[in-house]
Amino acid sequence: MATRELTIQPTRENKSRVVDAVSTIPNIALMKLNACYKPVDIVRCGISYYTNRYKDVIVDAAGYDKVFVSAVFFPTPDQLKVTNCGDIEYGGSAYSITKSIPDEIAKLKSDYSIYPDADTSYGFITRGCFRNCPFCIVRQKEGNIHLDEPIVNIAQHDKVKFLDNNILGHPQVEQILQELADRKLRCQFNQGLDVRILTDRKAELLSKIRCNEYIFAFDQLSDEKLVTEKFNLFKKYVCSENHYDSSFFIYCHPDMDILDDVLYRVKWCRENYALPYLMLDIACWESPDIEFYLDLKSWCNWRQNWISIPFEKFIENKCFSNKIRQQRSIATYNEGKQNPAKWLKKIAAKNMQVVLDAEQLTTDDFEDLII
Repeated sequence: MATRELTIQPTRENKSRVVDAVSTIPNIALMKLNACYKPVDIVRCGISYYTNRYKDVIVDAAGYDKVFVSAVFFPTPDQLKVTNCGDIEYGGSAYSITKSIPDEIAKLKSDYSIYPDADTSYGFITRGCFRNCPFCIVRQKEGNIHLDEPIVNIAQHDKVKFLDNNILGHPQVEQILQELADRKLRCQFNQGLDVRILTDRKAELLSKIRCNEYIFAFDQLSDEKLVTEKFNLFKKYVCSENHYDSSFFIYCHPDMDILDDVLYRVKWCRENYALPYLMLDIACWESPDIEFYLDLKSWCNWRQNWISIPFEKFIENKCFSNKIRQQRSIATYNEGKQNPAKWLKKIAAKNMQVVLDAEQLTTDDFEDLII
């Protein structure tokens, strides 16, 4: 796949530079480094997790004594190159799942001056997780769940998004939720809440928080009974009757059965008045069903369409100029995984028809064309 090279030159004479390779939100580690080494320059590269959006990025660090690079997604190191600096430090999950910034820097308040347009604070009240899900590196990277940063340090804007991976699993979660309720912060738990460990007291405290949207996860079909039971408990305290007030991350992997697993959980969301948010494992990009996964993701994650438009109608609108993709996605939605050879034959037949139609054009036909 062709890639685009982007070269970024320094803009100021500061001695340190930070490189935000991926983030669409302010990078916490880089903001703490900014607090320590301020003033610094920042380069935001916008490298995508999605393979069809990959691009090569070269950052020219001439004139800088030190460069810190932070990246989350594993493919990033193959796309990013920093030149003309002898002291470059790489961090983030893309480079190491064990490396972290020094404790004395981690304790500093995030300095948002490198993200001047930020209107929302980000941070971790807790880090780590007591679970060890096969698709997740949090337990390997951060260990068991533990306290990380005080709420008072995190909240620097009117809105706050907490990035904790399993805050409901911390022994002090009730005190944490009570503090959030007392502070009346407008907040969201961006990485989702583990609905499986919800209790009456936790649900009651969640109902007192000014939360923009409650996000949970339904990653494994085997959890259906527990997820249903606990979500009903949550709705007793928080949700309006028959309203889509909450979302569920729906993890999707090519090894999962499309009909009896992925789509079953998506349809479970509708039956339980929750919004699905499809999370594609990177392995989906190598699957022959990738176009279907992308179509399903577009439908599920565009909430108004998912609520009001059937999948078939959505795909007809989305892929109006690609009839074969329409047909294959709808067939997969209704029948499950398809035989790739069958659809390759359809594409080949269509291409051949285009060639035959072109050969039948006469000279007169071309003379009649207005260009």
